[in-house]
Amino acid sequence: MPVGGFRTLLSDEQWSALLDAGIPRGYCPGDELVRQGDPGGFVLVLRTGRVQVLRTEADGSRLLLEVRAAGDLIGEMAARGSGVRNATVVAVDQCHAQRVPVAAFDRLSAAALLPDYIVSKINQHLPVRVQLAHFTPPQKVARLLAELIALAGPELADPRLIPLSQQEIADALGLSRSSVAAVVADLRRDAVLGPGPRLTVLDRDGLLNRTSTVT
Repeated sequence: MPVGGFRTLLSDEQWSALLDAGIPRGYCPGDELVRQGDPGGFVLVLRTGRVQVLRTEADGSRLLLEVRAAGDLIGEMAARGSGVRNATVVAVDQCHAQRVPVAAFDRLSAAALLPDYIVSKINQHLPVRVQLAHFTPPQKVARLLAELIALAGPELADPRLIPLSQQEIADALGLSRSSVAAVVADLRRDAVLGPGPRLTVLDRDGLLNRTSTVT
């Protein structure tokens, strides 16, 4: 299956060695892969599925930092920083990962590419965080839905299906449930989303058009 993230930096041999260094782990939707504030000690190599990276603020709210998918690492910052998790990672889909102890990871040739991966993640998501600070609720919702669709793996029965409820979307983006409901109603009216209790993307281009900063 096609994967991205850290996988794109590695040769086939390095990727195989990385997977062989770990122990298989499975996670159901809603499971926490790592929790903010917990000690590190291991890195997870995501093989299938999508995850939300969430940061808990001082007031107890949890805001979405990014979405990661197959080929990405989970917990890499704790492996190179203070050793304490700086975010909670929650499974969006059924996920499969390899749990690699930091000591074993450091012995692999792939470890030399970790700084490049961390820098690429910062460069990729910092502009997005700046944009989101100025996005309207419709733009924020559209961007999250578009990202989830873009990262959907071929193992999913219907990659157009959004595996989050409207309340979960609201919580992740720091929006009210009513704001998200209004956006969803507009997207359904314009046939970008399908009808029914679950969110299904019918028009990906229409969704992407709504992420524009031009209003």
